Amino acid sequence: MSTPPFHRLLAFYSNRSDNPDTQTIRLGDSLRGNLALGLDFPFALAIAVGRHIWLRNTGIFSLSIHVPSVTTTKTLLDGIPIDEKKDYTRSEIVHAAKQNGTVGQLDAFGVWALASDVETGLLKGSDVVSFQRGTLLQEIERRRKTRNQVLPVWRGGPISVAGHSWAVNAVFGVQVYRTDLRDD
Repeated sequence: MSTPPFHRLLAFYSNRSDNPDTQTIRLGDSLRGNLALGLDFPFALAIAVGRHIWLRNTGIFSLSIHVPSVTTTKTLLDGIPIDEKKDYTRSEIVHAAKQNGTVGQLDAFGVWALASDVETGLLKGSDVVSFQRGTLLQEIERRRKTRNQVLPVWRGGPISVAGHSWAVNAVFGVQVYRTDLRDD
């Protein structure tokens, strides 16, 4: 049986702990995953807490997420016809997601904010297709290892890139926006 796309996206977070468990996401795993995507700490924490409140399924007092028990299997951009070779503006991708309702449009905005080029603001169609398949987050993490694609502050990026890079590595063990790596 194949892993559903939404569960593949969640698996990005479930492998973040010192003892990776592909079936369970803890709040710390979620936070480390968001930091690896280049988000500044307050944004990363808010999104992690929101994800755990929305998807928690292991008990009333637990914020853990048991991935196989999450009933959502498709991404909110599922079913949107995307040309992999085209680049999309924010308004184009949000408009394309209109068929999936307001929550689908919010998801489209989130994908655009995380994955679009920081200089042009254009989102690659191939990135949208990757998101629909559940494989985009690993690619975004790779982009955020160096300083070639630092998220702007207004899209959730850090105020001080050097300070952020040092702090999240020292406190959470997440390496992001490094100067000693080359983007190949």
